[in-house]
Amino acid sequence: MERESELERIKELLKISPKGLSIEEVSKKLILNRATAAKYLNSLVMSGQADMRSLGPAKLFYLTHRLTLPNLLSLATDLILILDNDLFIQEANDQFLSCFHVSKEDLKGKKIEHSPLAGYLTGDHLVAIEKALEGQEQSFDVHFDNLEEDRFFKMKFIPFVFEGGEKAVVIILEDITEMKRYQQDLEEQVRQRTAELVETNDALRESEYRFRQVTENAEEWIWEVNAEGLYRYSSQAVERILGYAPEELVLQKHFYDLFDPDVREDLKKTALAIIEKKEPFYHFVNQNIHKNGSVVILEKSGSPILDDKGNLIGYRGTDMNITERKRAEDAIKKANKQIILLNSVTRHDVLNQLNTLTGYLGIMKKMHHDEKMAELIRTEQQVAETIRRQITFTRDYQNIGVQPPQWNKINDTITKVLTTTDLGGVAVIVEKNTLEVYTDLLIEKVFFNLFDNSIRHGEHITKIHISFRQDDTGVSIIYEDDGIGVPDQDKERIFDRGFGKNTGYGLFLVREILSITGLTIKESGIYEKGIRFEIFVPQGLYRFSS
Repeated sequence: MERESELERIKELLKISPKGLSIEEVSKKLILNRATAAKYLNSLVMSGQADMRSLGPAKLFYLTHRLTLPNLLSLATDLILILDNDLFIQEANDQFLSCFHVSKEDLKGKKIEHSPLAGYLTGDHLVAIEKALEGQEQSFDVHFDNLEEDRFFKMKFIPFVFEGGEKAVVIILEDITEMKRYQQDLEEQVRQRTAELVETNDALRESEYRFRQVTENAEEWIWEVNAEGLYRYSSQAVERILGYAPEELVLQKHFYDLFDPDVREDLKKTALAIIEKKEPFYHFVNQNIHKNGSVVILEKSGSPILDDKGNLIGYRGTDMNITERKRAEDAIKKANKQIILLNSVTRHDVLNQLNTLTGYLGIMKKMHHDEKMAELIRTEQQVAETIRRQITFTRDYQNIGVQPPQWNKINDTITKVLTTTDLGGVAVIVEKNTLEVYTDLLIEKVFFNLFDNSIRHGEHITKIHISFRQDDTGVSIIYEDDGIGVPDQDKERIFDRGFGKNTGYGLFLVREILSITGLTIKESGIYEKGIRFEIFVPQGLYRFSS
């Protein structure tokens, strides 16, 4: 009790000394032994209740300005539960309570094994909690089918320390239900398609007539090569998948010729290894080049053709185009990494702004001059507005890559954005086109932010013009206005997070959305004559609808 009493006295003293006190000053003011004062001050720093900074040879101690734990938990989108060292529940955020349909009164102060959550726990969970209390972070996927609907979570058990130094464990549940369902759908599609391919290969062996009937109508590309690797048969599907007519391949192309040159040698080694093993069935994924130069990813299945004596005379197989599936998988993986990074950065920024706001509130308590008080209030309002914008931006960014990319008609997308955007009388001219682009579903946000950027920063803007240009490398979507434009030294910096006069997130978000499917953007306008954004769409990521 004596220790707690002395700690409270020191905290009260620091509270009325916001600029900080040295060990010597605390010792004199509270009539404490210098070593005792130092011990208690260091204890406050270790528990996170105080901070220390150096001023010359002296060390100054002051109270830390922090959010309360419940307020901090309310900022999180994940489900969070906090247990103490004896496994009693101490805190749960609103997201957790809502998901499990319990109230805080149902949980707080109860041991987890005797709480309404007991039915969701397994022996592995309890072991993970014990290891977390020992300082070992644990993580694994869980499936709860006893909620209102099936839910999948990434469950993390993280070591934690309360302000008083007591050990605790934080349980974080990150909802991965949509991702799991998408993965299951993909796996089912692959299983179904693989079964269909096996069935097709059986039919091929039955008769030449049935073989040709199936191959000419199948979605997959069906082919045969001789022992030297030259094509001796190709179904019509190759024209849709790789752009070649069957007659351009038969006895004119070696199957190596269609491999992507960047990975050709590795793919040749894989193919040669399969030939040497003489396996009755093989299956692998390879990277090919379309006749127009774009990359096409094929899932290849096949088997050797043997003569009556068992000698190899060729190979017969089927190729399925999985390019869009692979792009969707890669886009989701990339988006998840970006979301994790940005969540960390944004949460850090929000806490910094909240600390600033708290600091100003502390100063206001000691000010009595009306004009200064008004100025401080205005400053607080600006900080609060910054926090709001950052949280809004985090919400927008988290939607990137949540759903697989799709083909979007650009003219329809722009028209939809214009119907919900107030441009203040600025004229918008959009060149008519049937262009479709493979993009993230947030493509509307790209054009909204471009319009918003023109209105906010164009100064004397009167018109916006959007056009399209195609060449051998791809298609460019060109966005121009007649505003002030961008200085040369800022043309790359405008896409950096935090750069700009407003939130600093608009153009950063534009570049991030486009990059999900490999699109790029640059600013190439002339300063004082207007903005010129060029969105580049490579081969294979665009098409023109009829």
